[in-house]
Amino acid sequence: MIATFKGFTSYALNLVFPSSCVHCGREGELLCHICIAESTAVSSNVCRKCAESQTKAGTCARCIAERSSLDRLYGSYMYDSPVGSAIKAFKFDDIRALGPVLGNLFNIEALRRSEADVVVPVPLHSSRSRSRGYNQSELLGRLLARRLGVEFQNDVLIRTHDTVPQIEQPTAVARQRSLATAFEVRSGKIGSATSEMADRRILVVDDVFTTGSTARSCASALKSAGAGWVGVVALAIQPIGGLK
Repeated sequence: MIATFKGFTSYALNLVFPSSCVHCGREGELLCHICIAESTAVSSNVCRKCAESQTKAGTCARCIAERSSLDRLYGSYMYDSPVGSAIKAFKFDDIRALGPVLGNLFNIEALRRSEADVVVPVPLHSSRSRSRGYNQSELLGRLLARRLGVEFQNDVLIRTHDTVPQIEQPTAVARQRSLATAFEVRSGKIGSATSEMADRRILVVDDVFTTGSTARSCASALKSAGAGWVGVVALAIQPIGGLK
């Protein structure tokens, strides 16, 4: 009930008051065209699985050695840019009207080349979903699936336990350990020759990619359950910086 009221209030306020850019404050748009233009796109010369900078496109030595279940990472913008500010407002300030704005910023041409046939969002734990009132990855995933013209499945992945928010984890290793068994595939969705999703090409949608712990955990769960190929779509890439 509280989450529903918050959602209605957020929607109503966006109708009553003129929109202003969440990054620069200019009136007229929730994320103005100037801030979008000033946001830094992810370079083509990055690792295809972790977005680490390279001299040319490909897979970095670390990802090759780790043999990650993740087949491909698709990132659109760097998090340290106006788009990152919009994602924070969308995620933490309950500005749900930013969903369609952000959903239109995915690199759609690259995603079409993935030949994916189903889009799946990174799930929130039920307790966090009730508290926040919505899953930002689900909202983005629905918009992306519509743009791609492919199936959207919201109930494939489940989060089995609530973890400390990744932004609060002190190191990359801590993030990886906390998410090692955090995701499962809902029974019956994947896993047999007759399953509706067996061997399909799946795009998992998240808002931000940092260390890749969430992405790899989701990909591992999906691959173990029978998925044929798993790519992860992140609207923004956040360099891990001092995380070790």
